[in-house]
Amino acid sequence: MAITNVALIGGTGTLGKPVLSALKASEFNIFVLNRQTSKSVYPKTRVITIPDDLNVDEVAKALRENNIDALIITIAGSHVESQKKLIDAALKAGVKRVMPAEFGSCDSADERTNEILPLMKGKKVVRDYLLSLEDKEREDGMGKLTWTSLVTGHFFDYGLTCGLLKFDVKGRKAYILDGGNIKFSGSNLDFIGKAVVKILEKPDDTANKLLYVHSHYVTQLEVLGALEKATGNKFERADQNSKEELDVTRPKMLAGDGEAREEVVAVWGVVASDWKKKDGFANEMLGLEEEDLDEVVGRVVAEL
Repeated sequence: MAITNVALIGGTGTLGKPVLSALKASEFNIFVLNRQTSKSVYPKTRVITIPDDLNVDEVAKALRENNIDALIITIAGSHVESQKKLIDAALKAGVKRVMPAEFGSCDSADERTNEILPLMKGKKVVRDYLLSLEDKEREDGMGKLTWTSLVTGHFFDYGLTCGLLKFDVKGRKAYILDGGNIKFSGSNLDFIGKAVVKILEKPDDTANKLLYVHSHYVTQLEVLGALEKATGNKFERADQNSKEELDVTRPKMLAGDGEAREEVVAVWGVVASDWKKKDGFANEMLGLEEEDLDEVVGRVVAEL
């Protein structure tokens, strides 16, 4: 299977920007899907305008006219129906590969994770939908639609700036879960962009697979050490019990509290995101290497 023309939707988001940047630096021909009323601007990038309601026939026509081989979806993973429409359009247009909006801190293939975080169930629904289309024959010798879901762990460099990793860098505070020695996987945004490119460069090896990658495999105490080294300051440490934290925040999340949802993601993304134990751990297969913790933390601190 050869992939030449790649389209991305969601190219101005937290993840979409670095993925688009990595794609533009690759050998692929890159296009961006942009809804009709969107104010997003993409300099020096070919833009395909699509209807706001993602009408399947019209999106399929646009994909077909531009000979799109792969569609990368970086809109919010909670937008299940929008993703299904895009997948239906890709199926109709003869697109060879779809990467849904999986990514993210937690593993939607894990039963316990879906119990803790109903948010993840939407990602599983989309992946199950892609699975149901795997054997669907298409007309005109189009071949079958394939997919790759990529799970990245916490967005590491971004997460240090917004409390996702349980550190308040500006306030010099560390919220340490269960003693701080749990190994967890996290990925820098640029690294995720590279991983997407590597997947497209190995279309046969990555077809119809759920893959896990990380640029860091660390404990909170290791991150704390790197932060104290980079800032030259001692952080105030607050020890927390993950079960107690979840017992307090989950009911609020289930009642619709967005901040509580982010806190549940933050906690669970530390205590239940060890990708090295996963069958689909793909760093080696994709030729991706872990990145230097001190270097990345130093860069983030300098930017803050």
